[in-house]
Amino acid sequence: MMKLKAKDLEFISIINRDGSGTKPVKKSYLKAMLENKFMKDELFKVRRLSLTEDTFIAMGFNSFVVKIKKQNTIK
Repeated sequence: MMKLKAKDLEFISIINRDGSGTKPVKKSYLKAMLENKFMKDELFKVRRLSLTEDTFIAMGFNSFVVKIKKQNTIK
């Protein structure tokens, strides 16, 4: 299991709390996770969801389907 911040993740959808499915992450919520001083340093527990799709579940106060952002390669 990895622990990553929101800035390291590409958010695909938020998982409904009742487990009934997912829905897109609102832009305002995403902005808050990236900029709000109380949210931007939150660490998400990240576990693999799909090897084929290269997706993960990021768990914190809410749970999300995410991809890990690729690090820029230095040449």
